[in-house]
Amino acid sequence: MLILNRLTNERPQFFPQGLWSFMLSMLLLSIAFFSCTKDEPIKQSSLILKTGASYSKNGEYIPVGGSIKIGVLASGAGVPLTYIRIDRITPTDTVTQWDRGIYVGNEGYDADFLFSKDTSTVEQWQIMVMNSDRDTAMSTLTFYKGTGTAYGPINYFENIKLSFQNGDLYGHYLDVNTGNTFSETLVIGHESEIDIMAYYYITSGLPSPTFTCPGYTAATGYFPQIATWPVKNTTLYDYQTSDNNLITPEQFDAAENDSLLVSAYKSDKVSGNCKYGYTGKVVPFKTQEGKYGLVKVVHADQKDDGSIQISIKVQK
Repeated sequence: MLILNRLTNERPQFFPQGLWSFMLSMLLLSIAFFSCTKDEPIKQSSLILKTGASYSKNGEYIPVGGSIKIGVLASGAGVPLTYIRIDRITPTDTVTQWDRGIYVGNEGYDADFLFSKDTSTVEQWQIMVMNSDRDTAMSTLTFYKGTGTAYGPINYFENIKLSFQNGDLYGHYLDVNTGNTFSETLVIGHESEIDIMAYYYITSGLPSPTFTCPGYTAATGYFPQIATWPVKNTTLYDYQTSDNNLITPEQFDAAENDSLLVSAYKSDKVSGNCKYGYTGKVVPFKTQEGKYGLVKVVHADQKDDGSIQISIKVQK
């Protein structure tokens, strides 16, 4: 008010009376307009966890190695959903199990996630979504360790050969559920079954036989055909375990159920791309379906028209 009083009582001598009155009126109208204008309301995200016989229940006792299935229904309430994160919280640590940017419009977000119970006595699973207004919605589930173990059977596929991006001796695309590989022509109609591809390049001055997947954005630079695929699966590779040789080929060979497959996979250091797949490396992975697996590199060429030979163990 002090400023307005000064404006009304102290008219500058070089302004004509009419012009000064007009300018003062416009200033007062502007102040009134902006003081009455309200910010656009923030759209509130919504999140519902699915229930039913096929989904894990809050408070459930689950044996070590048993399946945890979480179903998510979410909406941005008029604006796009842009992010989802799922954390597993135990008395000793918090591990992010899923952390993804998304872009989902009015159709809403509908997804199922499959995990395995670890050895913690109690663990809280926290699911969070965020929309483009940066409004978040959150839900939690608590699970307890049940008696015994629930490790399951695995499939074992030996000596699979995949050609790198400029090779044509073998197929480029691998379905880990069957061990089948596909060429560019034979993969048509099977796009939704593909989990793993491999390419070769030089990175940081080092040769790198590299595992990737259709859902990894940069993969189209090596396999342009996948840009038009109707379904692009994302396989996540635990590159920390691979880089540090935490699982040996001998451990891979000895695995007879999915115990090692589940325990070897550490979700805090994962990517849809895994570099330095040299001979003797063992790489834990998790498919779009939620199946855990291990890849053992039997042999890897170091040229982009070469190939890589691998063996795979994956949950049935």
